[in-house]
Order: sequence, then C-alpha cells, then structure tokens
Amino acid sequence: MQEFDIIVVGAGHAGCEAALASARMGMKTAVFTISLDNIGVMSCNPSLGGPAKSHLAREIDALGGEMGRNIDKTFIQIRVLNTKKGPAVRSLRAQADKMTYANEMKKTLEHTDNLSVIQGMVSELIVEEENGKKVIKGIKIREGLEYRAKIVILATGTFLRGLIHIGEVNFSAGRMGELSSEDLPLSLEKVGLKLGRFKTGTPARIDARTIDFSVLEEQPGDKSQVLKFSNRTTDEEALSRRQISCYIAHTNEKVHEIIKNSKERSPMFNGKIQGLGPRYCPSIEDKVFRYPDKNQHHLFLEREGYETNEIYLGGMSSSLPVDVQEEMIKNLQGFENAKIMRYAYAIEYDYVPPEEIKYTLESRTVENLFLAGQINGTSGYEEAGAQGLMAGINAVKKLRNEEPLILDRADSYIGTLIDDLVSKGTNEPYRMFTARSEYRLYLREDNADLRLSKIGYELGLIPEEEYQRVEKKRKDVELITEILTKTSVGPSNPRVNEILLKRGESPIKDGSTLLELLRRPEVTFKDIEYISEEIKGVDLQGYDHDTTYQVEITVKYQGYINRALKMIEKHKSMENKKIPTDIDYDDLKTIPKEAKDKLKRIKPINIGQASRISGVSPADIQAILIYLKMRGN
Repeated sequence: MQEFDIIVVGAGHAGCEAALASARMGMKTAVFTISLDNIGVMSCNPSLGGPAKSHLAREIDALGGEMGRNIDKTFIQIRVLNTKKGPAVRSLRAQADKMTYANEMKKTLEHTDNLSVIQGMVSELIVEEENGKKVIKGIKIREGLEYRAKIVILATGTFLRGLIHIGEVNFSAGRMGELSSEDLPLSLEKVGLKLGRFKTGTPARIDARTIDFSVLEEQPGDKSQVLKFSNRTTDEEALSRRQISCYIAHTNEKVHEIIKNSKERSPMFNGKIQGLGPRYCPSIEDKVFRYPDKNQHHLFLEREGYETNEIYLGGMSSSLPVDVQEEMIKNLQGFENAKIMRYAYAIEYDYVPPEEIKYTLESRTVENLFLAGQINGTSGYEEAGAQGLMAGINAVKKLRNEEPLILDRADSYIGTLIDDLVSKGTNEPYRMFTARSEYRLYLREDNADLRLSKIGYELGLIPEEEYQRVEKKRKDVELITEILTKTSVGPSNPRVNEILLKRGESPIKDGSTLLELLRRPEVTFKDIEYISEEIKGVDLQGYDHDTTYQVEITVKYQGYINRALKMIEKHKSMENKKIPTDIDYDDLKTIPKEAKDKLKRIKPINIGQASRISGVSPADIQAILIYLKMRGN
C-alpha cells in the first residue's frame, strides 16, 4: 500500500494548483485523475481572464501558482478589456490553444519533484473515528487499490454523478466522452457530507471552414504592448507569440423564434434538469425567455487552437435537441453553411454546499479532508484554481502545525471568494465579479504582485529572484512618485503646453509639479517622460511598463485609493477583534436561535467574519462584542 502526505482527487484547474503547491512546499503528494490524457483540460471556453477573473489569475501567480504561467506559454490571443473604464475593472483576457494548455500543465505536473500523477477513479474515502471525530486516512480507487494519506483534497469538478442533457436525451458523464463518478458521491454522503445539485453548460463548436467571417466583426489581439499574466514570463516570450483574431456575431429574431417554438423540448423548461444553473452565464434559451424585449444577443467566436478548425461559439450555451441546434445556428448571419463539430449540452452534477467548509477549505465534518473548486459550488477555471492553491497551501500548513493562511477580503479577490462562500453560502454556481469586492479600486490586477508576492515568497512558492523583482518595482514606484512630487515645471518648458494642448487639456500659466500634470485625465506617463527630457537632473527613462503604469494609476486615482484604504483600515479593526474558539453562543441570551445556529456552524474567527454571515444582524454583533468585553477579551 502506497502512502503519501497529501492526496489530491482530480486534476482539473483546482486539482493541479493544489497538487503543485503541496509538492513544491515539500510534501510527498499524489494527484489522481480518471484519465491522464485530460489533465488541466479547459472543459468549456478556451480562455482565461476577463473582469475579476484576471484578478484571480494574477493573484494565483503572485502566490506562486501555475495558471498564469501556463496561459502565457499557450495563448493565441491576448488583450485588455474595459480600457475605457476605470482601473478597478480593467482586465486581461487571453485565448488559449486548448490542447497545448492542457499538455503544458500535464508536463509541469509530471516534472515536479515530490509529485506522483496516477490514473485511477477514486471510488471511496477511507475515514476512521479518532477521539469521537471522523478523520480522513486515504482513498480507494475503482481498481481495488488503497492509498493512504494524512490529508486528502477533493477537486472533482463536474464529475460527481454528472448527467449530460441534450434535448430529450440524457446520459451519465463527467464531461462529454468521459466517465462520471458514481461511487464517490455515495461515499461522501456515507461519511456525513450533504450534497446539492447544480447545472452548467457549454456551446456548440463549429467548423471554421464553414463560417463566413467577412460579415462578422473582427476582434484582433493586442501586440502593441507587453501583456502577460505571470511575472515569470519574459517580455520577449510574451511578444513573440503569434496571435489569432476572434469575431463577434449576433442572434436574431428568427433564431429567437426557433428557440421559443422548442421550449417544450428543452430540459431546462420541461423539468428534466433539476439543478440550478449560473445566473450570470445563462444558456441561449434562458436569455431568450428572460429578456423577451431583446431582438439580438452577442455571440463570441473563439478559435480553440492554432492547429484546429474548432470555433467555440461563446454566448450560445444550450441544452436544446441537436436538430434545433442545427436550425438555429444555420439562421445566424455568416453561419448559413455552418457545420457543427460538437453539439452544445448541459450537465448536472453534485456539489457540497460551502457551509461544509472552514475558511481554510477544510471540511467541518471530516478532519484533514479539504475541498476545492466546483465541488464547493463555484463556477470558472480561475475560481477553481484559486481554491486549489489555497487548499494545497493550508493542507501543508496543517501538517506542519503552522497557522493557516486565511486571506482577508480587503487584501485579495481570493479572500473575497472564500469569505463569500463560507460566510454567505451560495444557491447558484458562484462566479467572481469586481462588484463582489467593496475594495475593488485597491484590489486591481496590476498590483496583485505588490499585494501578495511576499506571502508567496515566505511560503517558498516564489523564488528569490522573482520576489526581488517585485520589491524593485515597489521601490521604483516610490522613487518615481517622489521625483514627480519634487519636480516643478513651468510654461518655459516648451513641451509642457505642447502636450497639454495635444491632449485637450488647459495649458498652464504658472508652475506645476510633474505629479500635478500626471493627475490630469488625458496626460499619460509617456507624456511626463517626454516633458522630463527637457529638465536637467531628471531621468525617468528605462523603467518597465508595469512600473510606470503602477505610478500612473496611483497618481491619477490617489483620492479614491486613499478612501478605499480608510475603509480597509476600518474593516481591519473588525477583523482584528478575534472570537475565542471556546465561545459558547448559547450564553448570549439576546441573540435569536437562527443566528446562534449559523455562528455555531460557521465558527467565524473574528467579528468581521461574523458580521458578514447571512442572518446575523448588527444587534447580534453588538451583543457578541459586549459579551467578549465582559469576558475580558
């Protein structure tokens, strides 16, 4: 019988991050997958990033995860979204060569020390009673073998009793063409975990040779600047990648009519699908019935790789029968001769309601069992990767008897994600948005490295060279800001008013600091560089784009950022008020039973977390504070 420190079940985006973190932190680790050919597969859209999701990907990278580095090695298009909006919602998005992305992740896992990659369907958890507690001891696979481990991390994705729906047809599968896990959910229920049911879906893939791209709107990538997700990627590597255009199409009233006429054949509407789907990523039939006044919906055409003709038809996820799919796609402009290579489908799967997990992602029911990714009720690669990384880190910390890593929602989107899941739960697949963070102007994707790299370095997941590069960026930002603050210019510098007039800004008549000039909405750091060339003793040349962009954002939005920092300071004062683990909520007579039950189940570690639990009122929080004061806490 083989023994490991940590076993990870599942090798999707959560499982890969969990396994890599565990192994890189020195633990003897094994990751189990139903098929070695499907490690790190992008089950749905062939892309990473977008609003809030790019923030998660950058934070994963800052902590030493692999997702950002892997997309940088495999993207076929990259660009920044929301460039006309504020910095809080600007987000990097990259299209991946889907097969290469998975192959690169597989290669990374297979070449990582301390990590064994094993093909086998896990059918049972080995759980034993110790001192009245259920404790995980290992796993059994369908082939009959047992593997022992001190900690097990479940990252099972959509594979728990997965059921695919295409019209009137449904069948068991974890993904199309892959087996579902039928035995493991029974084992989870047997050891006391509650299961719920969610649903997600994916659109059809179309043969690119059968689409008339000339009538569609082209969306090229951006090669005008260095764009990358990972600090470990060199500028040269990022700029050298060949980019492929994406395209935009639209549905029309004829397509909507076809969908409306097929309502009774849709498993979404005829009662066959019981699981709740993601409200913010609805199927095309859901959109048509939910927004009857809209006569068209955007569709996004994304090629799945350099060497394939498969086009992912984003925005047209569906569970309608194949004949209806054929008809509605052929009625799209540019798709009159289109041929479907893979049909759209919906999939239902089991998940564990996140009330089951602690802030460390450890199970409340079974000690040393951790859960990460879609099993916790989330949706999306980035959300899964973030949880996998945190589960891997905290599993190692538990084995070392160290304090767990619990990221604050004021410090990261990862902290926001986990805090939301544990404190509030979710009744639909949880997806991250910038609007979920009250500190979003501070938690930007461009400063993820400055916020989190020190933690990654202290964990041993960020190498010395990379950490020093981040610290140099921090010092350079401070140095440049100081130069801008101390350097004054007047109209005698011919370049000042030249730039201001060019940018549509009012010319200056008196002196101004370079900092004040940069605060003007249309003035860029490059403009300040140009002006500074005429100033003796001032050298702003030679800094990389990341550094100068950081300076520009910090200067332009300083007032808003300061306001956010004051909010964070107030928030931290609540987070610093710890709740003792031995608190007896039944002693608090003024708190209603519903609030007591939630506090006892969730076990918040501080007043801030307690205040965010659904059903716990400000009056309840006040009662806890008074009680703690009386106890001398």
